[in-house]
Amino acid sequence: MSYSEALHNLMDQYKDCNLLLPAASEAQLNPFYKYHVEVVPVDLTETSGDVFKVGSVRQVDNNGNDVYIDTYALSKPLLNKMAMAAGIQFNPKETYGERVDKYTYRAHAQGAIRKADGTARTESDQKEICLLDEEEKYKIEFAEKASKGIEDWRQANAAAEIFKGHWEDVYDRYGKVKMNNRGYPVKKFVIDEVDRDRYVERSVMVNMALLRKTWAEKAMTGAKMRVIRALLGTKGTYTLAELRKNFAVPSVVFSPDYSDPIVRQAMLQQAAGSVTNMFGITQIAPVQRIDFDTEASTFDAEADIENPAFISDRELDDAEDYQAPEETQYIPEPEPEPVQEAPAPPQPVQRAVNPAPKPQQTAGYTCCGCGKTIGKNVYDYSMRVHKKALCMDCQKKEKGRNRR
Repeated sequence: MSYSEALHNLMDQYKDCNLLLPAASEAQLNPFYKYHVEVVPVDLTETSGDVFKVGSVRQVDNNGNDVYIDTYALSKPLLNKMAMAAGIQFNPKETYGERVDKYTYRAHAQGAIRKADGTARTESDQKEICLLDEEEKYKIEFAEKASKGIEDWRQANAAAEIFKGHWEDVYDRYGKVKMNNRGYPVKKFVIDEVDRDRYVERSVMVNMALLRKTWAEKAMTGAKMRVIRALLGTKGTYTLAELRKNFAVPSVVFSPDYSDPIVRQAMLQQAAGSVTNMFGITQIAPVQRIDFDTEASTFDAEADIENPAFISDRELDDAEDYQAPEETQYIPEPEPEPVQEAPAPPQPVQRAVNPAPKPQQTAGYTCCGCGKTIGKNVYDYSMRVHKKALCMDCQKKEKGRNRR
């Protein structure tokens, strides 16, 4: 049976499912392999976490009227179940994370899936999280929520206990008041202008405190999810009608004639070296612990992490990556050439047995509290937090005075 015939048989058999099978050219099926299809159901309840809403699309109904249909993206738990069903494996050598600088973390992932001819198809991608960019996104999000209103009832009720504001009705696209499942009108909480800046600042600090703890995990998860979407060829978004169908994930399994001793020996070698056949022999690099810097604040953001009033609607793992990447052959980027600094002017040769260590370079900034010379990084941080140039010791004193 050819690959095309087997594909058509699978499509007919699982026509009531979302069949995930990347396109391939005409190929003869290897007699040592067979198709194995696993069905992955989708739980559409609100607490399942299998899908999340990302927007809506406009469609025309049978009467010619415009209707808006909600669209959903596949979340991490569902994609992981589909990856297990498809037999996707990640290369431990090419799946790692690295800290680019103080504010940026980048994760790389490489996965592979076995094709019908016994070979492996690999896909690589990366996910980068910049704390400065995420901080700006949080500011925009919470500023919009403060002015337009908080619709989520848990977030709205929690915010009403802390900040001043008023309640308003929520209207749909057609100008009608939205109704909840119990038949009551949906209300939103709009924060007054006197408290909006305080709400935005506090919400950003809470979410950034949580992000600093988990940005490495979020970056690695995002890179893996991109690879899974590329290997499975999933769509970016689905409607509820499409998600009510189960996902049928075909995979190729090793199924030879066990009565032949030569084939039986080959089967044992194949089963023992599945990862080696895909990626080759690799050595897992030791995990390095990274100490992350945290910025000081005038209040304890850790105590408000669980407060619903400051919950962000953004999902870094999924919401920004719900569009499936294009299935193109991965070409590794060339390593950047080292930047050559301009040669320094010639200096007179000084011979010393034990040269003194080079002092830390400063930019001529002076602490306005004690007059001590400080570096540029300390100056930038102090100006951003305390609005004046202070050394580290004076910053601690300033922080203590603010708390009192």
